[in-house]
Amino acid sequence: MPLASHSARARGLAGLIVMCVPSPHGCDDLLPGCADAIRTFREILDRHLRSRPDDNLASFRFLLATEQQYHWSAVLGDISDDFYEVACPHCAVDVTIAIGAYGRYSAIRDWHLGDVDRRELRPADPAALSGVGRRMHETAVRDGQGSLADGIAHLFGHAECPHCASVFNVAEEYTSANRPVM
Repeated sequence: MPLASHSARARGLAGLIVMCVPSPHGCDDLLPGCADAIRTFREILDRHLRSRPDDNLASFRFLLATEQQYHWSAVLGDISDDFYEVACPHCAVDVTIAIGAYGRYSAIRDWHLGDVDRRELRPADPAALSGVGRRMHETAVRDGQGSLADGIAHLFGHAECPHCASVFNVAEEYTSANRPVM
C-alpha cells in the first residue's frame, strides 16, 4: 500500500482489483485476510480525493469499492452523459433515466424518436439522503465536485414514469434490478 500513496498506476491497479471482488472468479475467500490492506487503501484514496486530483472519478469509484459498494463503483459515471434503465415498479414499462449536461429526466426511449415524453427528475434533498447516497454526496461536495454531487442528488432522487405517472426512487429501482449477487 505505500506505493499507492505516491503512484497513480498503483492506485489504479489496486482499485481495479478491489472493484472486481463481486465477480465470479472464485477468490472471494482471500478478502478476509486483506481487510487491513483494504482499510489502508481506503484511507489513501480518501486523502488522495481531498487533494482534488485529475483522476477524481476513478478514485471516487475505487473508494466506493473499498466500502463494499461494488454496485455503485461499477455503474457510476461522470454524470455528464449517464443513462440508467429501470422498470417502473408500478406498470413495468422500461424507463430511461438521463443524468447529464443535456438534462436530468425520465423518458420512454423510442428507437426512431429518441427519448419521448420527458419528465424532469426530482433531486433528493441532500440533507435527507442516508446511507451510501449520503456518503457519496458528502464526499463529492467535500472534494469540490459540484456537478457530481448534483448528479448524485438526482440519481438518489425521484422519477416520474412517463407511462403511468407514478413516482419512484431512481437509485432504489436501479439497485434492485442490477445489484450483483454476492
